[in-house]
Amino acid sequence: MCCRYYYEDFERELRELMRAEAVVQLSGFVQDQIANRDIFPSQSAVSIHAVNPSDGYHTGDLGASEMKWGFTNPYKKGLIINARSETAREKNLFADSMARRRCVIPASGFYEWDRYKARYRFTLPGDKLILLAGFFHEEQGVNRYTILTTDANESMIKVHDRMPVLIGRDEIRPWIYDNSKLSGFLERKQPKLICEQDSGQIRMDFGI
Repeated sequence: MCCRYYYEDFERELRELMRAEAVVQLSGFVQDQIANRDIFPSQSAVSIHAVNPSDGYHTGDLGASEMKWGFTNPYKKGLIINARSETAREKNLFADSMARRRCVIPASGFYEWDRYKARYRFTLPGDKLILLAGFFHEEQGVNRYTILTTDANESMIKVHDRMPVLIGRDEIRPWIYDNSKLSGFLERKQPKLICEQDSGQIRMDFGI
């Protein structure tokens, strides 16, 4: 699973990414609130998405805007912050968003905890950004996203048996716009990550 990620020296890297990918639409949130911080479920964070996702999937413009992390769970209290890549297309709650409203969640890295409650930090070798695959929908006028997960690779398996689905810098548009490549993204092996035990221990209390 992925239950916490973070921004660290994030602003410059994000702006460079958005220039490289010709992101044409930036919200005030993206411009004003991308300081170093941890991102918790239920909080607002940056998401890169199609500018007009309801218009169907054709090659088009990208935007970056504020979304809240977690779908409201219709069956019980709390939020749905992750979706299994193996089954998301079959679930009624996720199927339409997977087909029409995919997004990319940029971060500096993410955290995971092992069974002993030790926290580990995961980053990409040679890259200051990590791009998480997700999808979103609207709830009462607010866009909410969830992050896709898959089986952990050798980088993560000693800490947790699930990990986020990751998108390369040159794969943002194909992930968002190209339905024909969706299975390939979801079924491929994930890249090797750097795993470091993190000394800044915090409670696993998501406030949701």
